[in-house]
Amino acid sequence: MKRLMFLVFVLMIVSAAPAGEWHIETVDSEGSLGQYASLALDSSGRPHISYLDYTNEDLKYARWDGSSWQIETVDSTGNVGRYTSLALDSYGRPHISYYATTNSNLKYARWNGRSWQIEIVDSTGNVGAYTSLALDSSNYPHISYYDDTYGDLIYARWNGSSWQIEIVDSSGDVGTYSSIALDSSDRPHISYYDYTNKHLKYARWNGDDWLIETVDSEGSVGEFTFLALDSSGRPHISYHEHNRAVKYARWNGSSWQIETVDSGGIVGWYDSLALDSSDRPHIAYYYFTNGDLKYARWNGSSWQIETIDSTDNVGYCTSLALDSYDNPHISYYDNTSYDLKYAWYGDEADVGDVELFAEARDEGVLVGWTITGDVPASLRVLRSVGEGEPVAVSGALPGSAVRWLDTEVEVGVEYRYWLEVVEEDGTTSRFGPVEATWSGPDADRLTLYAPYPCPATDQVTLSFHLPEDTRNVELSLYDLSGRLVASSVSVPTASGRHEINYDTSGLPSGVYVVRLRTNAEPLTCRLVITR
Repeated sequence: MKRLMFLVFVLMIVSAAPAGEWHIETVDSEGSLGQYASLALDSSGRPHISYLDYTNEDLKYARWDGSSWQIETVDSTGNVGRYTSLALDSYGRPHISYYATTNSNLKYARWNGRSWQIEIVDSTGNVGAYTSLALDSSNYPHISYYDDTYGDLIYARWNGSSWQIEIVDSSGDVGTYSSIALDSSDRPHISYYDYTNKHLKYARWNGDDWLIETVDSEGSVGEFTFLALDSSGRPHISYHEHNRAVKYARWNGSSWQIETVDSGGIVGWYDSLALDSSDRPHIAYYYFTNGDLKYARWNGSSWQIETIDSTDNVGYCTSLALDSYDNPHISYYDNTSYDLKYAWYGDEADVGDVELFAEARDEGVLVGWTITGDVPASLRVLRSVGEGEPVAVSGALPGSAVRWLDTEVEVGVEYRYWLEVVEEDGTTSRFGPVEATWSGPDADRLTLYAPYPCPATDQVTLSFHLPEDTRNVELSLYDLSGRLVASSVSVPTASGRHEINYDTSGLPSGVYVVRLRTNAEPLTCRLVITR
């Protein structure tokens, strides 16, 4: 596993560059892949990328699961996958808009937790190029795109039962290079290129009408637009001045502030914009003159510009996202090797691979894991019923814990489990899911269940199941020397499942033996206590 998350240092009032270094890797190299890539990060900072498989003319999707890239073909019906735009919903599930060349349609795919659901959104003429996708607070998709038949900017949204489609701008040949974002009221804002006049334009929905304006008309400007809204809902746009420069425009509340970011050669193709937690812009883009991937960020007083990858001809189709530490992640196309590549900035994580399993036991579902590498600060188990949203069910567990028992389960219900790993610096990553269905206990067998949590710190729950006619029940705890550490009193003898909570705060770290004595053969299990 290459990473869990990243670290950033902030010194007093002065804004410092994030700590770490650039890491570059190839995501997919099985053919000519990576054009029209779109990148998004989930809540654990893991990358998800949609892109075109040019060799097979398919839409593909790659995600980092914590140890390796999981790659799959989403749509292979005809020539599909150009102009992809990816967004993740509140469950971390991908949604992708894209163009189907075969029938000149706008298509949309979403992962429902089990399979890809694919549909045609618009098929009226040659539509669907230059798509841009955003999800609202209900996880409904909103898509801006170009109608090549009439040269219009089009907008489609899902209202919960059907697609609502409308023309935003039809004044000339407009709508290429569209980029959409939704404000806090789920209203769309769109930046786009006016090909007729070679201008950058911007449209926003005010609740009643589309308000449209020209942002920049100085020369031939507006290709490769990318739009983001800041914490106040104000638009920021990166874009290209034809064969000359990367430009940046922002609305300050009363007027557009426009500046040139980089003009050193032919720069600014395929630019992608993201705003950090201080609403400062970061832009990734292609440097045509040298065939490099470049990156610029505003540090509060000036643009900091660097070359990220200069290995042959790289940097096409860039897509930029920032993690929770404002570290940049960039997907892009290597036009020399024809591979999908990914660059990210930060520190390599110390925690190694995480393997997770879940299995039904008499007493419930046992969730277990192994972590290679450094011991994390803490762990937490999350659970969902079927495809529902995962919620925490374990509370904080020590980083040395290796399993947790879920006793709050019902017979015949399918559960999905995740492990949340918290490092010493607060970095949190999620692994899973794994699935298990509980079939209920064996009521005819005397059973001593595994203690949980294990390892324990200050409190442990000891559970057992008694069949009918059980007598002389005693539950005891011994150290490895055979010394009796504790013996329970008032142990229930009625048939069924029982739990006893034991205070382990006064016991030193070590391995102990739990023994259940009855009129049948005694049962034992191991308990680990850590400090």
